[in-house]
Amino acid sequence: MSSNMAFGLFKKKEKKADEPAPETEVPKKESKPKAEEASEDPLKKTNGAYFVSPHPDGGWQVKKANAQKALKRFDTKAEAEKYAKQVAQNQGTNVVRQKKDGKIQKKH
Repeated sequence: MSSNMAFGLFKKKEKKADEPAPETEVPKKESKPKAEEASEDPLKKTNGAYFVSPHPDGGWQVKKANAQKALKRFDTKAEAEKYAKQVAQNQGTNVVRQKKDGKIQKKH
């Protein structure tokens, strides 16, 4: 086989002038309908937040959102809020306070 033939196998295919360019399809980003977004649980939107909530064994606890265990437990709600604010500020997130009955009291 001559060297010209061997190199001819790797030549680029020349595009004809009347040939259309191949189309590339860009995948579309799927988005949720606005009505569906509004119906989501508001606690899920606080991902990364720190919660001040009643501890099951008494006192108050500070937990990160979706965590199983408390970061720290306190005798008073004021102590727990002070700690939670400090941690949240260091982490660049917010604090969610709960009442004794578990309802959301206030978000910071």
